[in-house]
Amino acid sequence: MIAALPDPPTVASILTLVQSIERHGPNAPAAAAFRSALRRKGIEADNIGGLAALDALADAVVAADPDRADARAAILRTAWADLLPRNRGRAGS
Repeated sequence: MIAALPDPPTVASILTLVQSIERHGPNAPAAAAFRSALRRKGIEADNIGGLAALDALADAVVAADPDRADARAAILRTAWADLLPRNRGRAGS
């Protein structure tokens, strides 16, 4: 049997995870699972296209709803903190 490969991260997949976190609230148990999935998608995007891929995904997710732009940017910064340049290589990130 051939194992299914994960789908590459898309704006739609990232947006769905961010919306799920928004819907459940940041401290809900479900939000932790969505943040974990969002982090995995960030790692995949970073492996595929580096910081440019992360930036492009984040820009598109933030632009999807200008009224929620700041909150969405914060969700992405939190989920992808160790993937961002200023945090790479820091222990415990």
